[in-house]
Amino acid sequence: MTDLARVPVVVGGGQFTNRNGDPETSPDPFELMTEAAGRAAASAGSRDWLARLTHCWTVHSLSVRHADPAGEVARRIGAPDGIERRCSGMGGNIPQWLVNRAAELVRSGARPVVLIVGAEALATRRRAKKAGIKLNWPSSDGWPDMWPPLEPDMGVNPLEDAHGLRQATTVYALIESAIAHGAGEDRMTHNRAIGELMAGLNEVAVANPYSWFSERRDAADLVTVTGDNRMIATPYPKYLNAVMDVDMSAAVIVTDAETARESGIGPDAVAYVRGWSDASEVWYLSQRAEVHRSPALESCFSSALGTARVGPDEISAFDLYACFPSSVEVSRDAFRVAQGDTRPLTLTGGLPYHGGPGSNYVTHAVCNALEHVRSGAGNALVHGNGYYLTKHAVGVYSAEAPDSVPEPAETKDLRTPTLTLEPDASGPARIVAWTVPYGRDRQAGPGIIIAETRRGTRTIALADTELTELLARSDRDLVGETIEIRPGEKTNVATSP
Repeated sequence: MTDLARVPVVVGGGQFTNRNGDPETSPDPFELMTEAAGRAAASAGSRDWLARLTHCWTVHSLSVRHADPAGEVARRIGAPDGIERRCSGMGGNIPQWLVNRAAELVRSGARPVVLIVGAEALATRRRAKKAGIKLNWPSSDGWPDMWPPLEPDMGVNPLEDAHGLRQATTVYALIESAIAHGAGEDRMTHNRAIGELMAGLNEVAVANPYSWFSERRDAADLVTVTGDNRMIATPYPKYLNAVMDVDMSAAVIVTDAETARESGIGPDAVAYVRGWSDASEVWYLSQRAEVHRSPALESCFSSALGTARVGPDEISAFDLYACFPSSVEVSRDAFRVAQGDTRPLTLTGGLPYHGGPGSNYVTHAVCNALEHVRSGAGNALVHGNGYYLTKHAVGVYSAEAPDSVPEPAETKDLRTPTLTLEPDASGPARIVAWTVPYGRDRQAGPGIIIAETRRGTRTIALADTELTELLARSDRDLVGETIEIRPGEKTNVATSP
């Protein structure tokens, strides 16, 4: 018989979206987190869950300036003194990573009650700044110890940084060019495909009462450049980009199945965390053998399903991390979901349409996975992605208890081997991936190119004016074409041969 005291379950999830446009009366991030925590407890049947917490883990928030955010949340919700309080590191993978850590606590027999909660209030911050209003939000000196620690380079090497590959809007657009090449599609054909893909996410977001945006947009709306939908980085106009200026919070409560049952929660009111896994990709995008694939995520997916003892076809819905189209495409392909598969790729709506509350988006996804499972719709899989398809976390949620205590495989870390970077490369090179970023003035900046030399090394360069114009205007697939690289003082320059 399965030891239910060592089987992890999500018992409650709560979400909140602030629609008050007045910065002076809008809730601060701690009020947002308090609201979400209360809703998660109510979802689990009683606010008493907050008084039973053993762990309070907050997801890193860009809106918070506080040395102990988890302690502040614990105090506000009336959690017991002396519980473990931790603030996470950064990344879209973090909420699922925290669920995975909670699942491991349960599996160890610790009988924990873990609150995972986060919030962003960047929309209120922006409104306040525009109006010249000083926000009197709770703060304290110092920074919390992050868990896991914040990576100093945040997934970007010096050569990438020098050439503009720190902005997520640029990096994911650049990845898109490699995806189009892998699919054998010219720009117009591929733009139609990503428009249709993201229109499906938009449809889910419009039906989600917590989404930041309510506008229904079809595929043509999303990919057509207009006055409102300016180009950000080829091939992504504004409507294909994550939006972080939102006021949102979400929380989940994780414990063991035995504690849930002893508390009067029926087996159909929980989501069993049947499988989980984490993985790191080759750390720097420019050194990955294939920019448009993630072997680490493929491994993560297989590991999580293996732990859950369910097959790929037994997942009825996915919530893939959806900051930009390329993130959805890479994860869809890693999970072997064929184009035309009718299973949902999101339960939440994606960061461009639901809204992207910093590192906390996936907490919303876990809340929606819980509701999906409770509805009797079957198993759900949630994916979290940190940085640039760099850090991955996957969870499999089910209405059915496992036959035995889950036994996760060892975490995969594929940071190496990597291709050699040649910062001062010169001579002919082959385009691996590219994009053209645009400013708010709608003018194109220099094209950004990852290239492979004839020596098999990788380098990065900024396109000159002539090559930038070709990249911006050509409809053909330019990946694989030859360019000339010459080193410059701070950046390399790419020209047509």
